Amino acid sequence: MMSKTTGIYASDIRFDRIDGCYDATFSANAMRLLKERFLLIRNDGDDETPADMMQRIASTLAQTETENGEVWQDLFFRTMSKLLFLPGSRVMANAGTTNPQLGNCFVLPLADDRREILKTFSDACDIKGNGGGCGFNYSNIRPRGDIVREHDELACGPTAFLKLFDSGSAIFRQKGRYESGNLAIINIDHPDAIEFASAKLTDGDLRLTNISVGINDAFMEAVKAGKSWQLKDPRTGEVLKEVDAAGHFNAICELAWQTGDPGVVFLDHLNRDNPLLDSIGPINAMNTCGEVGLFPYESSNLGYLNLVRLLKSNPSGRRGMDLFDDALLRAVVHVGIRMIDNSISASWYPVDRIFESVRSNRRIGLGVTGWADCLALAGIAYDSDEAIDLAEAFAGTLRSHAEEATKTLAIEKGAYPNSKLSGEVEKRNISLLALPPSGNHAIIFDSSFSIEPYFSLYYLERVMGDQEFFRKNKYLEEALLEIGMDPDPVFAEIAKNAGSVQDVERVPQQIRTRFKIAHEIAPEIHVRVQAAFQKYVDNGVTKTVNLPFDSKPGDVARCYMLAWELGCKGVTVYRDRSRSKQAIEFDGRRLEESNGVLPN
Repeated sequence: MMSKTTGIYASDIRFDRIDGCYDATFSANAMRLLKERFLLIRNDGDDETPADMMQRIASTLAQTETENGEVWQDLFFRTMSKLLFLPGSRVMANAGTTNPQLGNCFVLPLADDRREILKTFSDACDIKGNGGGCGFNYSNIRPRGDIVREHDELACGPTAFLKLFDSGSAIFRQKGRYESGNLAIINIDHPDAIEFASAKLTDGDLRLTNISVGINDAFMEAVKAGKSWQLKDPRTGEVLKEVDAAGHFNAICELAWQTGDPGVVFLDHLNRDNPLLDSIGPINAMNTCGEVGLFPYESSNLGYLNLVRLLKSNPSGRRGMDLFDDALLRAVVHVGIRMIDNSISASWYPVDRIFESVRSNRRIGLGVTGWADCLALAGIAYDSDEAIDLAEAFAGTLRSHAEEATKTLAIEKGAYPNSKLSGEVEKRNISLLALPPSGNHAIIFDSSFSIEPYFSLYYLERVMGDQEFFRKNKYLEEALLEIGMDPDPVFAEIAKNAGSVQDVERVPQQIRTRFKIAHEIAPEIHVRVQAAFQKYVDNGVTKTVNLPFDSKPGDVARCYMLAWELGCKGVTVYRDRSRSKQAIEFDGRRLEESNGVLPN
């Protein structure tokens, strides 16, 4: 049945809630980011405005519609213009251009063959030149010192190739400016796993590569039971060495404590939501930030909900899902998933094999920004049981709306082609939800990052290489103004207190409880929050477990073990100041000098 408001299907979906004309406003930092990365040059020679960008995106994605294209274009534009949703960064940058690569990140295979490795490197450089990141699993490559053409000790091993692939990100940049990243995984049974995981011990090495170790349930059970673990030559399957599983695990945790790398990917958990496991096989690699597991030549196709815009009015004091406007959430999920799905149809790829792989599964990942903001506005402490229960309830509701959206699309446009292998003939997309870090989108929406707590209430953020943004927590500022307190002296104290308000005694305790920062939240809570979302997120959840500078390697081990026990698909830890330059950091002196915004 047609909706009177939009002239499209599903009269019970309140698309009329996405109403009104363009009303988006942007912070100075958001405008700077948009201009640097996403706004193109118009035909008349002037820079695009944000509204121009949104119209370009809406037009490009609506062109894939066979019916009601103009109506969908209008609805796409209105959804973006109200800052309810934005598609992934490649769609924002490349939609409407010649040869538009609209996928964010890709997984490419690595075989145990020099020519195949170099072919993959060439494909990766083509992808990076169009703005995409790449994930790889290096476990097929024979270990260092292995036989090559019947000669002993000639193989260079997988670690040697890390620098080659990292260099491609630095050299082959989109528009000569935008560097992409890499996720390099090695499985725990590879003889070179520890050497590979140690590749970033020298601060500054492999700047554009994240390293993770692929771990299965059998290894974690061996760690818990105090058993040995076999390291096998991937070329022959021969057991080359047996090691103590717990010692192997602790070595990985020690490295993560020192540098933040490696993270871990729990491969069996990753494949529990793989409907093609029995027909095509396991997924063993992920996109750059580790929130989407992909088969070779697949891409991650992302979009982000701005959760603050989905709150009911007067959120303070509301509890549970009553905090959110569910009718609006449902409508925006339907629009957002349609936009991401359309981006698959509209995308061009520089590697021919990607077209078939991406369109065979139509894998998408709907993410979020602003979770910490929502909790703060509702008066709910991030580290409370109430917040964790709400995380699970929200994720379940989001999954329900997303399932409805993909089934609606399947009726209209058909299921994903490989559904004939999986039996999921009622779904348009093989996967639906993912929780990426949302760095660019959080700046554009002026919201907190993804599901993370506040890193700091006043901090320096580095994006786009070494470009810097200072961010002040606007909701704390509003809360102080509401009680008649001048925020400037408070933020001056915060600037002297490592970005925290907890020791600013003039601020009421109720406000301080709402505005805890990441290092004031127990590592166990970080993991529990991730697991609460992961219960309903069919892709992965990228979340950092922040550890204080004085934490120990054993704290990392406990985090990794708990994440596995709770069903997370991966986990990353970061001990404050374990790298000389980090993406977000506190810099009190420069905060005071900048007054919150860097000069152009």
